[in-house]
Amino acid sequence: MLDRPVAILLMCLALWLLPVRAAVAGDYIAAGPNPTAEDYVANVNPQAKIVEGGDLVLAGHRVACGVRPVVLDPNLDDYAAAYDGFIILNPTKLAGLEPPVSLWIYSHECGHQFRGPDEDGADCFAVERGRRQGWLTADGVEKICNFISPSHGDMMHFSGPERCNTVRRCFGNKDKF
Repeated sequence: MLDRPVAILLMCLALWLLPVRAAVAGDYIAAGPNPTAEDYVANVNPQAKIVEGGDLVLAGHRVACGVRPVVLDPNLDDYAAAYDGFIILNPTKLAGLEPPVSLWIYSHECGHQFRGPDEDGADCFAVERGRRQGWLTADGVEKICNFISPSHGDMMHFSGPERCNTVRRCFGNKDKF
């Protein structure tokens, strides 16, 4: 495991190089340095659907990340992703998850909109939001931990057990609520 400053530096470098890598790989061609949800749909999956900010219902809850739209892309190779200014969700992958897990995933991506590329920050943002909004309980934290614990981590994310520790720590921090 890399120490935190090196991991953050590598994460920032990866985000800076993302448009270059994507353009070379041909899997995403942005219209400019900050692609929009419309750019994503036009260049990645024309069948994806854009839902305006505040109009999405996920696991029975109306969710919003300010006014940012959500792209619903069943071809996304992950549960969710975030670009500056919009969130992408794979509704097929999210459909089989427990409500606290899917809401946490959405809120994690929303956290990137406010806290940048910091994964711990996005994880805590999601937990804090869940507690404030009432959809995250101690039982929900355990469901999130069961979901993320098998992950070995990658260049951007710490391992599942490490992330679970972060989720538990943030849930227990009552000073935030």
